[in-house]
Amino acid sequence: MALGANIINMGVIAGFVGFYSYKGIKSVLPNVPVAVPAAIAAWLACVIAACCAAFEIAIIGAVPISVGLPTIFIYHAIIGIIEGVITAIVVTLIFTVRPELTGDTTKKAVPIKSFLVVGLVIALIIGGCAVLFASGDPDGLDSTLLVNGGVKEVFAPATGDEIIEAEDPIGWAAPMPDYALGDSVAGGIIALIIGIFAALVVILIAAKIVYASSTAGKSS
Repeated sequence: MALGANIINMGVIAGFVGFYSYKGIKSVLPNVPVAVPAAIAAWLACVIAACCAAFEIAIIGAVPISVGLPTIFIYHAIIGIIEGVITAIVVTLIFTVRPELTGDTTKKAVPIKSFLVVGLVIALIIGGCAVLFASGDPDGLDSTLLVNGGVKEVFAPATGDEIIEAEDPIGWAAPMPDYALGDSVAGGIIALIIGIFAALVVILIAAKIVYASSTAGKSS
């Protein structure tokens, strides 16, 4: 259930907010470096998607909106700065290796297949390795639940021990809590393999849809 909400918040809401806020900023400030509107758009996408999550957890009765919305906004306003910096770097890199995306046709572009394959391999390596070093400390949503339960203050340092001490406001567990099958390392690895396989399936389906659409457009 959390996966469905995350897809809507981060894949749909954040996607639309990021795209149209970027276009809006570029239309008002066309001469600023691309990194600036990209960073602002990423910050807005992160914060607004998080605020939508605050409404969702209020609807299920986990955290009142009067507590959840301001708390989750504060945490993700800080997290959004990191998101903005990373987005600015990535967008600048992409526009450097693919200058035609900016309208500059004087530079030689990297072949699109090589670019996509290398990018996909790097993403899978990072995703596969990073999960093994994931922090056990509470994230923005966990911290919001802890604040609501009176376990911690908004700006107090958070530790993984606080999650154990806190009372569960939901009352039921997900089939794969924390994206793992049980508490063992093997369960985490199995969940990782499932996630990578599912991601590859989605990427292949999306690629086929895009290819079919482009082929249909050329034939018509």
